Amino acid sequence: MQIRSRLTLQFILIVAVIMVMALVFIYYEFSLKVNNEFYGNLKSKAIMTADMVISSGAFHYKENQMTEEYENIPSYTENISVYNQQNKRLYSFNPLPDDIPERILEQIRSNEGYRFDHKHYKALGIVYKDRNETQYTIVAEAVFTSEALAFLKRILWIVFFLLTGLVAIGGWIFSGQALAPINQIMNQVDSILPANMSQRLKLQRHKYKDELDRLVETFNKLLSRIERAFLNQKMFVSYLSHELKNPISVIANQLEVTLQKEREKDEYVHILHSVLEDAKNLNVVTNNLMQLSRITFENNDVEFKNLRIDELIWNSKEDLLKVHADYKINFEIKNLPEDENELFFRGNESLIKSALINIMENGCKYSPDKTVDVRLSMSDQKLIRLDIENTGTGLSDTEAELIFKPYYRKPTDKAVQGHGVGLSLVSQIMAIHNIDISVDTTVPGRTHFVLLIREKNLQQPANGKT
Repeated sequence: MQIRSRLTLQFILIVAVIMVMALVFIYYEFSLKVNNEFYGNLKSKAIMTADMVISSGAFHYKENQMTEEYENIPSYTENISVYNQQNKRLYSFNPLPDDIPERILEQIRSNEGYRFDHKHYKALGIVYKDRNETQYTIVAEAVFTSEALAFLKRILWIVFFLLTGLVAIGGWIFSGQALAPINQIMNQVDSILPANMSQRLKLQRHKYKDELDRLVETFNKLLSRIERAFLNQKMFVSYLSHELKNPISVIANQLEVTLQKEREKDEYVHILHSVLEDAKNLNVVTNNLMQLSRITFENNDVEFKNLRIDELIWNSKEDLLKVHADYKINFEIKNLPEDENELFFRGNESLIKSALINIMENGCKYSPDKTVDVRLSMSDQKLIRLDIENTGTGLSDTEAELIFKPYYRKPTDKAVQGHGVGLSLVSQIMAIHNIDISVDTTVPGRTHFVLLIREKNLQQPANGKT
């Protein structure tokens, strides 16, 4: 069953139950009023008859009067009888059988007014005293027929079915209007294809936000994440095919040329060194791409532990210099805290080292003197600041925004060997650790990276496992 039909049925059921309760209450109250009026009339007739009969002594009923001549008398619609204290009927308005049980008469005397059913009559019994304080029991009974109640019952049934029909129509229209925005959202979602992942959902509604607006925002956030994943995957495949194809082709071509004829030993050594360099380059590209892919899609599985920032920088420096002995890294510490525990933060050692090596390697690579300056400082607000700076062409504001994008390289740096993956990898590693990274472009001819490790990172990790 569709939601619209289910909502309509639920709406009908709720309103129908409320209407039944309301109509039953109306009928009950009106019936109570009619019954009270009926018994009130019976009491008035009983008192009036008792005044007339008892005061005049006009008792005409005798016990032996009830003979066969009354057996064929049709039933009367009402009757009034007078009884003495010995439960003997002294008077009856109509010659009906005296079949009222004595216990009923005793009940009337005990309550001085008692309502009861007698055959097809509704009866009222009261106690009456004459001028001499002689006590009598008066029983007034009549057939209860109320055209008003019957008419009210018909009206209530008509109102119930009419309102139920109107509620069904209104509920169907209302549920359709309520679900229209959802249908609009579903139609927009159906129209989104992998070719147009940049499309976002729109909801034409009032200015006040409700659950549907939040649903659209949630869908749009999901679409943004999916779009980024698609773009990363597309760029990853494209870059992987391009970067792996070139070195593999170069290696294959060099080997094919080498095998075409006999060569001198020195020439073989030179070719092997060239192939080895291409293989190392291929290994660096593969490792960077695999690490970028792992961080992008599996960052929730990164494990964290306590790391000391100064030791981490020193170890990263040593690892980089082992590979590039011609690089120069100047490391300086300012405002070293008295409590060495303030130098610890939560992070993943291999990822942080990879990020630091990437930044320092880029600094040395693009610096004319292959030198980078690294400064570590602490503030009173428990803020660890790391500045990594080198000379070079510098970065514009636009380039500073694009430099952390995957596979982006400055047009002026095409001559320098690189892959455009390193800084994107750094950006994602810092995002996982909630470490702020930015580029200061205020000084021309200087490339200045600023890393900020805030107090919350000193206590517990923002992502991953503890």
